[in-house]
Amino acid sequence: MIKPLLRIKNLHKSFGKIEVIKGVSFNVNPSEVIVIIGSSGTGKSTVLQCLNLLHRPDSGQIFLQDQEITSPGVDEDKVRQQMGMVFQEFNLFNHLSVLNNVAVGMIKVLKVPTVEARQRARDELKKVGMADHQDKYPAQLSGGQKQRVGIARALAMGPKVMLFDEPTSALDPELTGEVLAVMQELASEGMTMVIVSHEMGFARQVADRVIFMENGLIEEEGTPDQIFCDPFSQRTRAFLSLINQGENPGGEIQ
Repeated sequence: MIKPLLRIKNLHKSFGKIEVIKGVSFNVNPSEVIVIIGSSGTGKSTVLQCLNLLHRPDSGQIFLQDQEITSPGVDEDKVRQQMGMVFQEFNLFNHLSVLNNVAVGMIKVLKVPTVEARQRARDELKKVGMADHQDKYPAQLSGGQKQRVGIARALAMGPKVMLFDEPTSALDPELTGEVLAVMQELASEGMTMVIVSHEMGFARQVADRVIFMENGLIEEEGTPDQIFCDPFSQRTRAFLSLINQGENPGGEIQ
């Protein structure tokens, strides 16, 4: 029996009087790719931010392997080193070159010697197709290039799992494909990933499991074929019908 890498048990989170997550539970197995879909405001991004402890859950538990990371006194910085996070916005340091944006976390946080950190940064930039841009600064890059640098930066920390929060939502449509292609390659290499995305074609091609969230709860989860071809929930069917009016959920990544 496969032992989950992540276990999320009965997660709740409120902001003021608004309960955003209302009891979410799921497991993530090693090398599994989970894509979370749903309408805006259903709590998808908040779940990811709780996994990375950017928001502390009000109740419930999160386990990373055998460690409960929601227990009091947990070193949040060490947890975040093990869970790479890629945001909608790129969050690069504008005063640092591409190479140094990727290397800085290894140098400052992991205490990797500078020469070694920069070599590892070059390796990660090569992986995301950005090796030729290592001496540029963020202002010289397109949105898709910035996001690929963000992915390289997260990978350089050696995470056990990668979290992606709508990584293409700030990109022009023609730049989305290059970022999705990098993520698809990571999936093929066995990287464990939890992805919040509105890219239905990507979800159908890459996900091992799709979770549909509605109103702060998991409405339905299953394989891509089950969710996209034969959902049991009327709410899932309605959501996909609306999405399908604007894009083909089974569309190819361009």
